[in-house]
Amino acid sequence: MSKRTDRVMLMKTIKFYFIVMISISLLTGCWNRIEVNDIAIVTAIGLDLQEDDKIRLSLQVAIPSKLGPTSGTGTSGSGNSTFMISETGATLSEAFRHLQGKLSRRVFFSHSRVLLIGEDLAKEGVSHILDFYSRYHQPRMNSYIMFTKGDAFDVIKNQPQLESVSAEETRELTKLTVGLTVNIKDFLDMLLTEGLEPVAPQFASEPLEVNTDSQSENAQAIVGAAVFRGDKLVGWMNDNETRGILWLRNEMNMGVITVDLPKGKGDGHISSNIIRSETNIEPKIKNGKIHISVNTTSEMNVMENASELSLDDSKNIEKLQKEIEKEIKNRIQKALDKAKDDLESDIFGFGEAVYKKYPKQWNEKYKKSWEKDFPELDVSINPKVYVRRIGLTK
Repeated sequence: MSKRTDRVMLMKTIKFYFIVMISISLLTGCWNRIEVNDIAIVTAIGLDLQEDDKIRLSLQVAIPSKLGPTSGTGTSGSGNSTFMISETGATLSEAFRHLQGKLSRRVFFSHSRVLLIGEDLAKEGVSHILDFYSRYHQPRMNSYIMFTKGDAFDVIKNQPQLESVSAEETRELTKLTVGLTVNIKDFLDMLLTEGLEPVAPQFASEPLEVNTDSQSENAQAIVGAAVFRGDKLVGWMNDNETRGILWLRNEMNMGVITVDLPKGKGDGHISSNIIRSETNIEPKIKNGKIHISVNTTSEMNVMENASELSLDDSKNIEKLQKEIEKEIKNRIQKALDKAKDDLESDIFGFGEAVYKKYPKQWNEKYKKSWEKDFPELDVSINPKVYVRRIGLTK
């Protein structure tokens, strides 16, 4: 009986040690881990074209010891929270290799959320840049892509006002959806979609008064849109025209519309806040010609009434709605005219809408000639506005 008990105990002991050994073999850890002290954390990337046709890669690199709660100058304690480093190369990869040779730490792209590209490089084409992002595992495809007149380096080197890192300030500004919001994946999708041309935010540094002495510093701002034909930049749209782009692309999430009422019809301004909007693009083919109907529906609340128009009267609210509809139509028309007449770029996806509704006709006829057909399109704009609330003031 005791021998049998000893045998059972021996088997249990062997089984226990076997399980322990298997468990230890599975807990091998991260064989390719990189310590934080061994990496240079990139917060923003800038790309420019040099006179010798080389690419200038500029990186905004965080200084971990200076990061933390923000102060009035955008840094924790004294000194800058980031530093800039740049290098050139025949390709982006070569510039990266040259730059890595100047840093004692390994460049780490995964925390970068901003890619800013200068005008000269964008005009030459950005497909090779997207190729680098799609192949190399570190850069994020959900990073925001933006373009600027002049050099990207001059924009991203500016010190932030509210955040500890200017790239974080840029990201937060983009998340507010005050303008176009496009990440690298979105841009690549636009580039590969039939009947749709890419568009992205235009970014700039603009003067900003920051104290009572009327001294001004540069602040980051989204000031318009960069318009592409294929992968090449063909022009810019200003802030007002960009509002029309947002309407046409069904991306108008927030904003304020102010209408100017003439004498005898209110004599003043009324501002309304957009609380909800929707845009539908409906193509129709008749006698071989394409007609596009742009139908927008918006709901708004009155924010300010600086006019003599009394909004207690339902008839006056109807008049206000008509005035807002005219303003929306005007904004959409400006963007449409600029894209058709000057830039000849279908950034609104009219061709995509035709393809979805008439795939056979698109593939047989319109696909090959869309660059010529788009500027000649017959487009009607049909806005509809509902003012839901007028506030408590009479």
